[in-house]
Amino acid sequence: MGEKAATSEVINRLVSALGDENPDVRSKACDALGKMGKTSATSEVINRLVSALGDEDFNVRRRACDALGKMGEKAATGEVINRLMSTLDDEDSWIRRRACDVLGNMGEKAATSEVINRLVSTLDDEDSWVRRRACDVLGNMGEKAATSEVINRLVAAF
Repeated sequence: MGEKAATSEVINRLVSALGDENPDVRSKACDALGKMGKTSATSEVINRLVSALGDEDFNVRRRACDALGKMGEKAATGEVINRLMSTLDDEDSWIRRRACDVLGNMGEKAATSEVINRLVSTLDDEDSWVRRRACDVLGNMGEKAATSEVINRLVAAF
């Protein structure tokens, strides 16, 4: 259904489901909002997905991260970017990988010196896939990330 289902009534019900006591319901609500993509990217939806990044359940955090990634630059607010940078410290390496990817999907808005520095520090992550994702994102940030410090860290990362 995806974007075709993105009526205000459906979106409101899914936002409400993000507060359900059952983590499977919260997870599926994140997934459904993500499938609606940019169409569902209202400030309320984005704020609730940012909150879901801190959920106790791994699947909820994972799907919230995925949903924000599918919303791309439309979700690229300062608050979202800051929360994604915090998510780079998640206990689960899969979520750290996705946080790198999502920051990369946010385009120019995420290509700030603060984000670049945070991704550079992620090159020390214990998980090689997280390090690879951080390298990919830094490489795609172009000129803003093409400093000698970043290049040296990328070379030393592997």
